[in-house]
Amino acid sequence: MPYRPWDGRIHRGSTGEREFEDLMVSFLVLTLLFSNFDLRALPYAAVAVFAAFVFHELAHRQVARHFGYRAYYRRWDTGILLALLIGLATRLLTGTVWIFAALGAVQVYAPYAVDEREAIGKIALAGPLTNVAVGALTLAAFHLLSVSPAVMGVLWATASVNLWLAFFNLLPFPPLDGSKVVRWNAGVWAISVGAAYLLFRLV
Repeated sequence: MPYRPWDGRIHRGSTGEREFEDLMVSFLVLTLLFSNFDLRALPYAAVAVFAAFVFHELAHRQVARHFGYRAYYRRWDTGILLALLIGLATRLLTGTVWIFAALGAVQVYAPYAVDEREAIGKIALAGPLTNVAVGALTLAAFHLLSVSPAVMGVLWATASVNLWLAFFNLLPFPPLDGSKVVRWNAGVWAISVGAAYLLFRLV
């Protein structure tokens, strides 16, 4: 998911508790969407979304903190409502959920001057790059391991969700991560989006 600059507001209560709540709400909504609103697919979707969405957002946050930023995940309630409405409507009309994945973002704020373009580019790249790594590992495990059908289902779902999320977020359109990466380094962006697309085609 994209991240956006810190909005300057001081939120009441524990920041950690608020971040955990926002992550869990977004996680549950994405799990419903990626399960195609099918109870039988929920366990597979839950593992896949946790490995894709939660790791993606934590990667943004940790790299932002490495650069000295304050960084926390915040959900976007309007995006969550849109995602549910679009998902339900397309499920009823087409039988397949169309996923609107902009449910929130890691907000960042730097208390001192940094090389902003490089820092923002690397923070943006951290999320999709984590998805590519997890997706590649689970895709390799899916093809190389001899395990039960249930585990194979988890591996396939985890690979497909991670690689879809990586490719989607690397598209070079604001506010997606790809727009910030390409503004920092077009070569790095080209290699990253190419790798994500290539691996996604292998799922």
